[in-house]
Amino acid sequence: MNNKPMFKYAVLALSLILVACTGSGTDESSCREREDGDTLNVLATTPMIGEFVSQVGGDNINLTVLMPPEANPHTYDPSPQDATTIAEADLIFFTGLKYEPAPLLKLLESSACSPEVLAEVGESVFPVEFKEGGHDDHDDHGEEGHDDEEEGHDDEEEGHDDEEEGHDEHEGHGHGAYDPHFWFDPNRVSYAAEYIEGKLIQYDPTNEESYKSLTDTFTSELKGLVNEVIELIGMLPSGNRKLITTHESLGYLEAKFGLEVLATIIPSLDSSDEVSPSDLVEVIEVIEEEGVKVMFVESETPSVYAETLAQETGITLVTGLYVETLKPNQSYSEFLISNVELIVNSLK
Repeated sequence: MNNKPMFKYAVLALSLILVACTGSGTDESSCREREDGDTLNVLATTPMIGEFVSQVGGDNINLTVLMPPEANPHTYDPSPQDATTIAEADLIFFTGLKYEPAPLLKLLESSACSPEVLAEVGESVFPVEFKEGGHDDHDDHGEEGHDDEEEGHDDEEEGHDDEEEGHDEHEGHGHGAYDPHFWFDPNRVSYAAEYIEGKLIQYDPTNEESYKSLTDTFTSELKGLVNEVIELIGMLPSGNRKLITTHESLGYLEAKFGLEVLATIIPSLDSSDEVSPSDLVEVIEVIEEEGVKVMFVESETPSVYAETLAQETGITLVTGLYVETLKPNQSYSEFLISNVELIVNSLK
């Protein structure tokens, strides 16, 4: 019998007890008193969130990313050392929207020096609602939204207000109903950057002007990125924009840029969810009825069922799609463009 997992969880539990005993988790006084000149210690749970925080924070902060690039955020298994890392952070950014696994969320809540330092980025981007059978509000972010993007920032701000109003209407739903993969829409990333900027200024007002300047630069780059994605997808005939992938991760790319995800092997926002035989039958039926030629297998969560579906239907499997995290030293723009190019080149 392998006792290593049990030992690990015992050590993790002990770490939580020790952190609690030192006053972390709910007592604001457990946060360190920063003096003038002290650099803000910032923690991001994932490489993707870390990239956005880095773009806004620059050299003004000490940034630590909890998860390594190769980790799948849906299934990340926190270590005892993570409790200490969390406790030492002045400010913590996490995706939220139930993206991080429950053990990590519990560790964040119990180990952070105060609940106030936990900053949920996903809530700030006016997330798209997900319902069984697909994403909601696609029409709100389709081709009409493309025209607004090209007309300028004023129209974008107006769209921002519309999305905020739409988000308010969804407040009655649980967080689990929202798609956390907002990085497939650069506009949503802009909202995230503005949220991160506000939090950094709140905790480090001395560097306010620097944070504002870095945010302006980043959001300007994101506008150009939107146009680049529109141009790439525009190379595809309208009838060639249908695809199948591993799990529900491309909702924002679908809603914003006019792609259509016909089916997923895992009909869920969480790639760790189970697949039933009826789920596979539905995918096979879609492949045969729609004449789909390729299926995209996500690199972070290679599906054991993809080969079975390929043997059953003759569909071609396309690998190399990254949907959850960045490769080492990869920028966000490189992440998005490489994925879009892979999709476009495979669907031509």
